[in-house]
Amino acid sequence: MTLPYYLKKHNSNEVTSVIYANAPNHLPEAVEHRAASKATDAAHRAKEDGCDALVFRPTESTRSQGLTQALEDLGLKGIAWGHNVPLPLPHMDVLANSPAVRRFVVVGRERLDQIRDHILFQKSRCIFNGFDSSPYVPRETSTDSRPAVAYVGSLIPAKGFHLLAEAWSSVAERVPEAELIVIGSGRVYDRDAELGTWKIASEEYEQRFRPFLSDQAGNPLPSVNFKGTLGTEKIPLLQKANVGVVNPTGATENCPGSAIEFQAAKTPVVSIAEWGLLDTVKHEETGLLVSQPDPSLIADAIVRLLLNTNEQEKFGAQGLQFIKDTFSQEVICAQWCELFGRVQHNQSPISEPIQRNLFYSDKWLREALRLLKKAVPRFRDVPPLFATSKRGLVRHLLRRSLPW
Repeated sequence: MTLPYYLKKHNSNEVTSVIYANAPNHLPEAVEHRAASKATDAAHRAKEDGCDALVFRPTESTRSQGLTQALEDLGLKGIAWGHNVPLPLPHMDVLANSPAVRRFVVVGRERLDQIRDHILFQKSRCIFNGFDSSPYVPRETSTDSRPAVAYVGSLIPAKGFHLLAEAWSSVAERVPEAELIVIGSGRVYDRDAELGTWKIASEEYEQRFRPFLSDQAGNPLPSVNFKGTLGTEKIPLLQKANVGVVNPTGATENCPGSAIEFQAAKTPVVSIAEWGLLDTVKHEETGLLVSQPDPSLIADAIVRLLLNTNEQEKFGAQGLQFIKDTFSQEVICAQWCELFGRVQHNQSPISEPIQRNLFYSDKWLREALRLLKKAVPRFRDVPPLFATSKRGLVRHLLRRSLPW
């Protein structure tokens, strides 16, 4: 929802945007908006208002409501904005096969590479989520002598807090004065979620990490401070932290905002070299990315930074510059404007080469499959690697190769 606001702010003469929403009264007055109860209604309103294209979130509900068919019937160009990729295979097939869907925008390069062997990749583009770093005023040299490690994220298994909890005893042993600040809870994504004994996560998940963070009475250790879910009031805590920890599993990440926030506050990040963390943290430049989701490796990375103030300062300064250069709203809005222009003039998508890590997540194989499908029509219905196993992929390829 912030994109139209920043497009107006940074590119007022290039793009005019309107938000169509089922609850427009909750939107800021600075952005033009209209009421639309569902996605197909938004398409009809956009056509009536003379819009050139409709940007939409591709969800199962939009597919079931027939949005792509409505776009085709109206002659309206669609741009699908996928924040969680890959989508279910049937959904991606619909987007790929609809002539009305002109682009599929992905918010991470690593996730984009994951769909290289699906036909939707042909009209896909990576544009990161934009970020306004101005509220994250970089901290001055801290006068607080107690080193702080901060975690930001939902307290659910997919976000990996249990790995940091297991690592904490090793950190505290080597840096006894260190403090762990935990920002988030089990209610980040579900405000009605039932919480456990410590009232910070589900009881099942608390049982997973409480043994590592409890004193003899079963209460949180004095070095551990649970802050719960915070809004902008978390910014001073990010600025205070010497090290920021983001999802040590990396499994679900597309474009992790918490990694961007830490670096905007000049705080180096510790996480794992997986998915969106590879896009948002530069290893040995703005933070440290461990090779495996191993508590001992996480502890070693945290301790290294806590004991090296020069490295903290260096990574912090480089992190802030990286965020400004890569994720600033000015940069991202310019990329969106370029995309809108190409869609409006029916120009082909910009080619998206593999960025790095050819052997990460079998990128080489995905690219080989993409080229094979492009060259040989009978292989085009072979499922992409994200939707099958390597063994299943071999079976599909053999079935189409044999003469019977």
